[in-house]
Amino acid sequence: MDTDLNDGIAVVQNEPTYPVARSAVEYERLRRQAAFLGGTTDRLFRAAGLEPGMRVLDVGCGAGDVALLAARLVGSAGEVVGVDTDGAALDVARARAHSLGLTNIRFIEGDARTAEPDGTFDAAVGRLVLMYCKDPADAVRRVAAHLRPGGIVAFQEFDLDPATGSRSLPDDTLWNDIGRLLVDTFARAGTHTRMGRQLFTAFIDAGLPAPEMRDETLIGGGPGFGGYGWLAGVARGLSPLMTKLGLVDTDQLDVDTLADRLRDDAVRNRAVVWTPALVGAYARKDQ
Repeated sequence: MDTDLNDGIAVVQNEPTYPVARSAVEYERLRRQAAFLGGTTDRLFRAAGLEPGMRVLDVGCGAGDVALLAARLVGSAGEVVGVDTDGAALDVARARAHSLGLTNIRFIEGDARTAEPDGTFDAAVGRLVLMYCKDPADAVRRVAAHLRPGGIVAFQEFDLDPATGSRSLPDDTLWNDIGRLLVDTFARAGTHTRMGRQLFTAFIDAGLPAPEMRDETLIGGGPGFGGYGWLAGVARGLSPLMTKLGLVDTDQLDVDTLADRLRDDAVRNRAVVWTPALVGAYARKDQ
């Protein structure tokens, strides 16, 4: 499995293309994205039932943002094991955990669908990972096999509606233009752009009960909204692919000034802007 718009899961041959090159710059973008999205993930995991003392498997942990969040929730009496194929990202994750003095977290290099971490887990979690799997339901099924009876499965994915992208009011904004461009790019890369909504059937097809679901959108406006930097960061990461696909000219996109231009355009239009829906689903494995 591979990393995402995020926090990723590594792809294998014949699966959707992960559209952003792995690099220190990308890991830093993911860290900033995690700071922007982190509250939604924390609320999902708490609603799903993560609590102190649990042993948690983080699927496609990348540079460790979700694993670090889960480690805080399970506390020193619990443990988090993160799995990812990107060894460089895991080095970053280990360094971050060490700098925070966390001893309840470790990382394994491998594909979470085929890796065999020792023991069983109380929960398996992932954020922005299934959209890069050829068969999301199979990935969920394989991950759930590592859980004890009654264990928790919780995933969080964007629902990137090609008809809307990111949205604003009024509609005619740079925020909307960039949002539609990014969704188009993800779609052309072969990712599951509607994975958020598809979580329901993925859980059922994986043999799990119908999941509880949450839908959160980050919304704001004015000069201080953090979404401008987030959207510009995604555009920066995708810009080489967008250029390769002929969707945009790099000079025209001007990613170095994009965050400021998104902010200035929104302020000038007195616009309220919002992200694509971030959908969470969770269920307990049958006893």
